[in-house]
Amino acid sequence: ESIKRLIRVDQSPIGRTPRSNLATYTGLFDHVRTLFAATRTARARRYDAGRFSFNVAKGRCETCEGEGFVSVELLFMPRVYAPCPTCHGARYNEATLRIEWRGKHIAAVLAMTVDEARAFFAGEAALERPLALLHEIGLGYLRLGQPATELSGGEAQRIKLATELQRTQRGDTLYVL
Repeated sequence: ESIKRLIRVDQSPIGRTPRSNLATYTGLFDHVRTLFAATRTARARRYDAGRFSFNVAKGRCETCEGEGFVSVELLFMPRVYAPCPTCHGARYNEATLRIEWRGKHIAAVLAMTVDEARAFFAGEAALERPLALLHEIGLGYLRLGQPATELSGGEAQRIKLATELQRTQRGDTLYVL
């Protein structure tokens, strides 16, 4: 009678492609992109938050289309993936990487672990709670931009749990793991 919501948190992947990652799934990346778009340099160049998404053509590397790697086809051999020769895995074009927030460009932020990001984004209310939750459930070692395809089932489950816990609570909830 006292339970108002039932939330099932399973170990299925948070995404099936390398474009899906911890930062995009939890919503952290939306806030990060907004911070970069609000910098003086970004405003002067009329860059919006979309510019800092590796899914949008205007800011991503054209060679790898924001993947960070390219597929190399070898005759009679399986496909091989190698870091992009243009962006070297950064996913963004040079113009986008010139924009910095607190001395780091967007690709450097995606390379940070959750624990590094907690220190880097200290004082940013929209990021503090989700990063603290991820740390508290033992995911401080994961990179913000770590592809969903590299996560274990347990890591995916804990990311889902942290995402649910950061939402505004609407009464008594039972979480089934």
